[in-house]
Parts: sequence; structure tokens; C-alpha cells
Amino acid sequence: MKVCNLLFSGIATLAMGNAGWPDEPVRIVEQGQPRAVVVIPSGCDGQTKAAAELLVRYVEESSRVALPIEEETPGDGSPLPVKIHVGVGSYVKGLQLDVAGLDDDGFIIRGVDPNHVVIVGPTPYGIEFGVCEFLERYVGVRWLMPGPDGDDVPRHATIDVEQKEVRQEPVFFSRLFSGLSGAQSTWARRNRMHGRVEFHHNLHRLFPPETYTKTHPEFFPMRDGKRYFPPTNQTHGWQPCFSAEGIVDEAIENICRYFDEHPGATSYSLGVVDSSGHCECAECRAKDTGEENFLGRRDVSDRYYGWCNRVVEGVLKKQPDKYFGCLAYSEVAQAPSRVKVHPRIIPYMTYDRMKWIHPELKALGEQVTRQWHGISPTLGWYDYIYGSAYCVPRVWFHHMADYYRFARANGVRAIYAEAYPNWGEGPKLYVSLKLQWDPGQDVDALLRDWYVRAVGPKAADDLAAYYAIWEDFWTGRILDSDWFTERGQYLRFNHPGYLADVTRDDVAKSRKLLEAVVDKAETDKQKARARLLMLAFEYYEASALAYPGGHQAALVPISSDADALAVLDDARRCLEMAAKRRRMVAEVFPEHPELMHPIDFDRYPLLRGDDWGAGPIWSVFDRATCSPAVRERLKRMAESGGAAAFPAKAMLAMAAEDSTPVSRNASFEEADGKWPAEWSPWVKWGTGTMTVGPEAAHTGKQGVVCKGVKRGGPHQTVEVTPGRYGAAALVRVPEEVKAASTITLSITPLDDEGNNLPSLSTTRPATAGAWTRIATAGEIPAAVGAKPVKRARLIVIIDSFGPDEEVHIDDVAVFRIE
Repeated sequence: MKVCNLLFSGIATLAMGNAGWPDEPVRIVEQGQPRAVVVIPSGCDGQTKAAAELLVRYVEESSRVALPIEEETPGDGSPLPVKIHVGVGSYVKGLQLDVAGLDDDGFIIRGVDPNHVVIVGPTPYGIEFGVCEFLERYVGVRWLMPGPDGDDVPRHATIDVEQKEVRQEPVFFSRLFSGLSGAQSTWARRNRMHGRVEFHHNLHRLFPPETYTKTHPEFFPMRDGKRYFPPTNQTHGWQPCFSAEGIVDEAIENICRYFDEHPGATSYSLGVVDSSGHCECAECRAKDTGEENFLGRRDVSDRYYGWCNRVVEGVLKKQPDKYFGCLAYSEVAQAPSRVKVHPRIIPYMTYDRMKWIHPELKALGEQVTRQWHGISPTLGWYDYIYGSAYCVPRVWFHHMADYYRFARANGVRAIYAEAYPNWGEGPKLYVSLKLQWDPGQDVDALLRDWYVRAVGPKAADDLAAYYAIWEDFWTGRILDSDWFTERGQYLRFNHPGYLADVTRDDVAKSRKLLEAVVDKAETDKQKARARLLMLAFEYYEASALAYPGGHQAALVPISSDADALAVLDDARRCLEMAAKRRRMVAEVFPEHPELMHPIDFDRYPLLRGDDWGAGPIWSVFDRATCSPAVRERLKRMAESGGAAAFPAKAMLAMAAEDSTPVSRNASFEEADGKWPAEWSPWVKWGTGTMTVGPEAAHTGKQGVVCKGVKRGGPHQTVEVTPGRYGAAALVRVPEEVKAASTITLSITPLDDEGNNLPSLSTTRPATAGAWTRIATAGEIPAAVGAKPVKRARLIVIIDSFGPDEEVHIDDVAVFRIE
């Protein structure tokens, strides 16, 4: 991996002066007729040949002219007057272009004379990226987004190439997004994405527990005075004991073996295992500062980077040309204070730099970067620029450019980001990749070019105005949101609380602008791209309109039948929007790879939105027990067959005077403040307390008080038969909580052995205020797969509450809905 010039001198993209070059262009296509042959070196590698074929493909798409491809021969066998040399053949060698001085991804494009053009680089990647630049510069190609309509290729009857030299290499030598696949990966490569450093979580592979717990148990961490042994090779939440005798030599031997077995590998990852778990032995702790780092985590950087240095020094004695990546993450996020980092180590500083819109976080982040650069000559940045996890377009074009420029000036030479994109965000990743190649580019010019090429000049202003709404939201207004957190490495992509700050006006203006874009787009491809962006917006719109109903249920005052009926009307609209967004993810987006959501909604239930809009319905529960008008409206909703039908049916069933829960003792009644026999407390990790007392009573004399519980809740087991069930509970958060806390009501079917099967559940963000009803309803089958269901667990789960933060729970019951 030849990156020394970039790693240590910080050379930017080169713009060569061309004074004195002739004005006459090299014409490769003239009035629909070919004038050039593409020449590749004899016996060249497959990637170089594919690059030549890429050039021919797009020239033909633009001009309807297919240029021939020939291997270089001693004579001139082609009747065509111009040769486009792709790769380093004998002709190119004679030009002495100093290709070897470029970064591996760099290239030279030169119109040598009226009969020769060369596109060369020191590696096949450099040659490929040179072809991409050639097509952008001289044919006008743009790879705007993935998919069949993502390329924009202007029609040209004549194609000219300037007689001058273009010499470029990237500012950030390694550029990589995660979460891309198929056409998305191809699109990114056309825009010169190329990851070149191994750096991710890897120590569990260097010392696989299933082997090393038996052969070297001393390599594993001490916890509470005992050695901890991870049960599987996939177990996270632990780190090696970096003070263990022999662990450096064992690492050196394993890494050298890896390079012997993978001779093409240029780097190796020393990244820590995910999810903390550092050793607590005296030898390890003696190497620590004893302080917290800037993330509020225990600082163990000195022990870790000191160990990395020793390993790297040993490997380089046998493998002198290798590099090593690692994660400056969690407990090792801060620059070590007692050791300098070996120059062949590239620490990737992990942080969501959109958070730098906060002035204090920006100042701190820049300070930490400078500290790192002072002890490590080459840095990587690990960013979180998630797309599909977000329910409205998350864009910050100009802010992104600002921090890439800061990175260039402060030793950062590699960029990685968790992206998981969808192209409803338009030019976000396009602009990011352009800036990663050269952060000095004009962001407004890049955006304007993308808008015009994507939807045409007549529609471009409307599209620009659409994304300006969301750039303003994410770089200005979001700072006033309860969702925005100052602590932590990344913003809460798995928590849609920011939707509470999206206004109906935002949504209405966005729809009007995109409707204008669709109307004004001219060509077939422009119209296709405009419709795709509108399709993405319909998901954003449905999300924004559905979410507030659920989020603000506790804030809706119900003091009359009119209030209740208005809430039900709004809930019906919200539920229809919630159903629409789920339908789009399940049925529509899979047909459009550009919009496919790679985030696992089952893993992040707050993003599923199954119950978005249901909150207001349950807020009228008490009114439904006494108001004929409210019950009548619920009956009409139940008979409608729409998205609100089943919640309305479930409420009517549970609110009926003769309704009898299948669970017992809904209000936790028991003498002398004792836990009732029907209920059991669950406090995971023993963090916090769960008691019963009068301060948590909504009905009767007592309810459940959860204080400082990180995860847990009251539960009881209920006998069930196949059918529909609904559950309801009342919860109250007396004071505002600091963390991203949630409350979940769940009916969890159990197999014969008491193991959990897929549950019916509703999850709410924890919001301070009065008593709020939370409910869930759905089908419990006779069996899940081959596992019969005889029982279910009714549970209220509170999650991520901090010390001294309280939740009160009462009136928890489950009903069978006939």
C-alpha cells in the first residue's frame, strides 16, 4: 500500500498547470464517427481491461459510437488516427510521466498530441479512477445514484479531449462507506470509493476465545477478581489482558502468519472488541491514567496503544511494509498521554461529526483531533452518517465540507462512515465522496450540478429548496430538540424522537416542492429520478405525520367528548400513515434498490412504528368507558376495515363493562406494601430497585415504583389459547429523564420450556408528565414454527433509565378479544 506521500506530507489533490499546451483538442469522436481506438497493455490485468470497457461503454452511450479495444502491438495496425492508452504499456513508459510518485489511487490523464491520449495510474485502481475522471470531464457522465436511472450521460456527436495533463490523487487515501450492496457499491466505486485499511473490531479474531480460553486462559480479562472467559468466538463485551505474559509475542506470530497466508494484504486490524469489557487486573490498571476520557468512559488508552506499539514493532521486523488500523473508540477514544503511537498505526477516531453543529462539541472535537495528531502522524476518522435509519432526509452538506477541510489540515488521511443509505437523501453521499477526494471543492457548485443533472434545469431550484429545508432542520433547529444529545459518540439513529420537532409545515412545503420537481422534469431519466425522490418522500411524509400522534399522546388533554372525538379522528389519520410507511418498507422499497432500508427494524423496534398513531386512541380509553358518543365513534372505526379498525375493536373489548382480564391483580394490590403473589419483579444486572408503594397508585392502594432501573419490569405468566389479545397499562414518569429511555408493554408467547417467542409489543419514549396509557394488541398463534404456545408473559419493560430516575406503573392487564 503505497501511501507514504499522503500519510506524512498531506499532499492534496493536484491541479496541474497547463500553460503552453496547444489549444487544439484531441478528437476521439467526430459527428457520430469513431476517430480513436482504446489501447490496453498486452496481457494486462482484468481490472484495467474492465476500466477500458467502461470507457467504451459510456462513450458509446453518449455518442452511439463504439470505440474498438486493442492490445498494444509493436506496429500501428489501427486505421483510426487516435489512440487512447489505458494503462501503462510501452508507449506510456516512454513518456516518463512519474506515475510511481502518485498515491495508489492517483492517476494522470494526458492529451499528449493530436493522436495520443493516456489514462494511467500506479495501480489498477488508479487507472480505473482515471477513466472515471475522463468520463466525467470529457464525456460529461455523472453517477448520481444507483440503479438503472442513476447515470446521467449527455448526448454528444463529437467528443474532444484537451491537450493538457490532469494529475490527481486523493486527499484521503482510504474512503469507505458501510451498508452498501449491489448497485449501491458499484455507484460508490464510480465515485472513487476505495477502502484500503483494515481497522474494525478484530481482537476476538486475533485471540479466538474457543481456542485461547483453553490454551492461554491468562490472555482474558479479570473481572471482580475472577478471570472472564467469553463462551464463543462471536462474544463481544470483553478485551484481552494487555499485560498478560506472552500476549505480545502470540499476537506477532498470529499476524505474521496472516500476512504469509495473505500476501496481497497490506494492513491488519488491531481494533478492540466491541462493547467495552477491559481487564481490571492490577498490572493493566497501573498503566491507566485513572481518569475519564472526553466521552465519559474510563481512559485505558495508554495500556492499549502501548501494547499495539509493541506488537507492530515485532511484526514489522518480519513484514516491513505493512500498516495497522484500529478504533479510537469508547475507552480508547482519547489520545494516550504517556506513549506516542507508532507511525504505522492509523487510529480511526469514532464520532458522529454532525454533532459538531454544536459549537462546544465542535471545539472539543477539534481539540481532541489536534491532540491525537500530536502523538500519531496519521489519523482516520470513523463517522456515522446514517441515512435509512432516519425517517426524514438527514443532510448537512456544508457542515460536512467544513469538517472534511479541518480533517485535511490536521493529519486525517482516511475516512470511514457507517452510511446504510437510501437515496431519498439525494446528493448526500455523492457530495461526501467528492469531498473525500478533494475537500477544497465548492459545495454549492457540486450541489447545483447534481440538482441540474438529476432533474433538469427547470426543476433544479425546487429540488435545491427541498433539501435546504432539511439541511436547515439538521444543522440548526435540531439543536433545540430533546432528541439531540451532547454525550456519546453518535446521535440516536435508533430513536425517532426528532420527528416530534418536524412540523406539518415542513411536510407540506416539501410535498409542494417535490410535486413541482416531478412536474418540471423533462427527460425520461429526469422524470424517473424525480418520481423516485417523491416515492422516498412519501415514506418521510408518512413517518412525520404518523409519529407525533404516538409521541404526544400523553400531552393531549381529554376533558370532553369533543376532545376525545377529535383525538380519534387524528389518530385514524396517523394510523393510516403508519400503515403506509410499513407497507412501503415491506412492499415498495424492495423493488427500488436505491431506497431499500438495510437497517433491521426488528432490532430497533422504535423505528418500526407499528403502533405509531395508536397512542391517541388509547388516551381516550377512560372516556370510552363512560361516553356513548366515544363508543359509537370507536364502533364505526372498528367496522371501517382501515388501519384503525383493530385498535378500535381492541379498545371496545377492553373498555366494556363486562370485560374480564385473563391476567390477575391489575393494580398490584397486597397488604403491607408487599409484592403480590401474581407478579414478579425483574431487575436486569441488579441495577436499580423495583418496589410497590402508594406513590405509584392510580387505582387502589399501590402500584410499582421503578427507580434507577437500567432494564427490567414487573411481569406475570398468563395461560392463553390461540386468538387475539390486547393489553393495557398506565405509566407515569414523574420527572424528565436524561437518557434515551423507553417503556415497552409486551405480551410475549412462551414455548413449553418457557423461552420467549416473537411478542406483541408497543414501545414508547419515556416522557415526563401525567399518567399515560400504553397498550398493545394482536394475534397469539397456536404455535410458532414447531413450538406450541400455551402461556404468555405480560410485562412492562423499562429500559435505559439512569440512577434515581423513576417510573410508576399501575393497572396492567391483558384481555382476550373475541
